[in-house]
Amino acid sequence: MQVDQLVAELLARGDMNDDTTLELNRILADWRAGKLDPDDDVYLRALHARLENLTVEPEEPPLAAPPRLDGLSIDEWRDRALKAEAQLAQLEDAARNG
Repeated sequence: MQVDQLVAELLARGDMNDDTTLELNRILADWRAGKLDPDDDVYLRALHARLENLTVEPEEPPLAAPPRLDGLSIDEWRDRALKAEAQLAQLEDAARNG
C-alpha cells in the first residue's frame, strides 16, 4: 500500500492525537517530495498495522545503487584509468622510438 493511502486510512480513523497527525502529514509531505526516510516508512507501516490489527511482512530493503562520482561507478573509473595508462605508455614508447 502506498504511503498516501496508509496516511489517509490512519487520519480517517479520527482518533489520532495532534502530534501524531502532524507527524503523519510530515511523512506524507516527505514522501510526495521523494525524500521519505526509510525509518519513517517502517514506522508508518508498523503504526498502520498495529492500529488496523494487521500482520506486517518485513520488506526486503532495496538494493543500494553503487556510489557514483561525476556520474561514473568505481568500475567505470578503473576502466578509464587503465585506458589512460595504456595510451600514456604508447605515447612514451613513440617518443622514445621517434
